[in-house]
Amino acid sequence: MIKRHTRANPQRNVKGGIVEKESPINLSNVALVCKNCGKHTRIKHQVLGDDRRVRICKKCGSTIE
Repeated sequence: MIKRHTRANPQRNVKGGIVEKESPINLSNVALVCKNCGKHTRIKHQVLGDDRRVRICKKCGSTIE
């Protein structure tokens, strides 16, 4: 939810003031949560022997599914 300042428009019956409305959130503002730590964390990638890339928690070192 964002707050937007709007100007009154009597022709469209819009009141002026601060209006809350929904807006999308950018993907860069979303953090992963580790199941073991219970906190938001950064991740690192590791390549396993069978050419699979897995995400690993930088705080505790566990894999993130």
